[in-house]
Amino acid sequence: MKVPLYDSKLHLFPGQLRSRWIGPYIVSQVFPYGVVEVQDPKSGATFKVSSQCLKQFLELRSLADVECLILREPSPNQ
Repeated sequence: MKVPLYDSKLHLFPGQLRSRWIGPYIVSQVFPYGVVEVQDPKSGATFKVSSQCLKQFLELRSLADVECLILREPSPNQ
């Protein structure tokens, strides 16, 4: 399962548009008391983090999964 990691260090750089979530990382093992071991897919490095710093990563499998809905104002004669 892929998860993004909350980067608490980014509060040193003020900026409203900068995302505090980095990743995604791959969950390799879950330990008791909310500890999760994650792996960086780029470097292969693993490290342990609190499960409170993670959230579920949602990704689309392909462009066929994207649905487009165009909204228009109703015409006066309808």
